[in-house]
Amino acid sequence: MADLTAYLAATVFLAFAANRLMANRGAGADPAQGSLGRSALCMGVAMLLDAPATQAALDRLTPVERPVMLLTQELMTAGLSFLVLAALPLRSPAAPRRATRLQVALAVAVQVASPLLFLLSDSTVEGDVLVAGVGRSPQLAAYNGLFMCYGCWCLLLLGRELVRHLRRTGPGLLRTGLLLMTSAVVTGAAWTLWSLDDIAAILGDGRQKAGEDVVSTSLGVVTATLAAGGATITLWGGRLAAALNRPRARRRHRALEPLWSALHAELPEIALAPVAPSWRAESLQFAQFVLYRRVIEIRDGLMALRPYLHPEVPAWVAETAGPSPHAALVEAAAIAAALENRRAGLRYDGPPDPDQASHAVPGTVAAEVAWLLQVTDAFTRSSVVADIRGRVRAVHAGRRAG
Repeated sequence: MADLTAYLAATVFLAFAANRLMANRGAGADPAQGSLGRSALCMGVAMLLDAPATQAALDRLTPVERPVMLLTQELMTAGLSFLVLAALPLRSPAAPRRATRLQVALAVAVQVASPLLFLLSDSTVEGDVLVAGVGRSPQLAAYNGLFMCYGCWCLLLLGRELVRHLRRTGPGLLRTGLLLMTSAVVTGAAWTLWSLDDIAAILGDGRQKAGEDVVSTSLGVVTATLAAGGATITLWGGRLAAALNRPRARRRHRALEPLWSALHAELPEIALAPVAPSWRAESLQFAQFVLYRRVIEIRDGLMALRPYLHPEVPAWVAETAGPSPHAALVEAAAIAAALENRRAGLRYDGPPDPDQASHAVPGTVAAEVAWLLQVTDAFTRSSVVADIRGRVRAVHAGRRAG
């Protein structure tokens, strides 16, 4: 299982690295994206080397456990350093040279101190366990602690910049990408802090597992997936949104069918011209266009019903549903009564009662659709609307009988 998750994490990291590095070549390259690509490359190679199957294969060729372990940690540390270099351009498009120099100096210091601590620990590999030399457990614990603290520091710097951008970014693909990247920072921090179990084991008996365990590699998979998804969302997010929104638009179109059918049966002229055959029926644009047409047709129908609005409907609804009925319920009842009045040929002079005039929905087409869905639901399911419809029919029946 550890092999599977390690190789899966390596694959995601390396694929992400290839994508970012290929996309950020030449003039106009984004330094933040380039640094992310280099970070993913280091992480991917490190996960590849750290897989138990890779270590076993290398060991069959030559006993290189300690050098491979040291190289793996150095690659992971370099990957974390590149994350900070990705964070600096996020803080300012032209990152101050002094900040960059300080970060590079810190990275070099950690890269040098880490192998020194490892060598000072005089560690040996026994099977799949790394054993510190006699009296050298503190050095090996410091080796792991340095990696953990430096990793958390790098992730904190990147996370701070991501959150700062997230707070001032409106809804959309960019915000979703920032959310995914921020989530990757959180899981990355958990992955880094998982070194605490190694530190505890070393301080306890001077021994730690030589490779990554399943929990660690699983956190690596999640981190790699979130980071890759967040950084590349502009490539696939639009297609995914279209794939999800197309059936949603069709469902909403069907959900408006009862209200539209009731209006169209009485007012067939509200139907717009047929859609041109050149439109692709499977496209998101087609689904949204058809939904928008349905909204227009319903609104045209409601406009045509204005002379037939019954003045007593709001009071009737309040009698049945309470003193403050939902506006969608009032509008649905007004539509039901107006349709009955139109069939009976009963018009009302003067301007319509503002309490039952068609509800104005400011904003987007989506807001308009959401409102009409509420009206449609009340129109088809509410017992209050059914009672109003029956009441108006009774009034007309009495008029005809009289």
